[in-house]
Amino acid sequence: MARQRKEPEQFYLVRADVLPEVFLKVMEVKRLLDLKLVSSVNEAVKRVGLSRSAYYKYRKAIRSTSSGTEGEMATLLIIAENLANSLPRCLDVLLEAETTIVTFHQSVPVDGLIHLLVTFRTDKMNVSMDHLIHIMTQTRGVQSVRVLISPS
Repeated sequence: MARQRKEPEQFYLVRADVLPEVFLKVMEVKRLLDLKLVSSVNEAVKRVGLSRSAYYKYRKAIRSTSSGTEGEMATLLIIAENLANSLPRCLDVLLEAETTIVTFHQSVPVDGLIHLLVTFRTDKMNVSMDHLIHIMTQTRGVQSVRVLISPS
């Protein structure tokens, strides 16, 4: 028997107000569980008026792009010289701008350069994204800064 090719998944961004109620209830169950406001799936589905089977059917099919409390996210790719203070200087710029760092990855040095991939929340930033990029590019040791994901 020949193997069937799996079709690539497709994703859509849809406003919450046009979604069927079942999806909104699934999201509410997930929120209750994530915030530990309930101790079990049973308790959560009862509270929102959803069947367990509907929750399990759709729980992997829907997720939030943001919980609304986290703020918008941004991701930067920073290429810097592999100097002793390059990494701390980049982190200082982000912290002084009052970003909330979510993930941080540093590559191994290649040809004397390191690649830093930083994802952060922007809701409490005290500077604009353009100004943050400007400050980062002026930081000693930084060769380039590329915005991979920018808040809308």
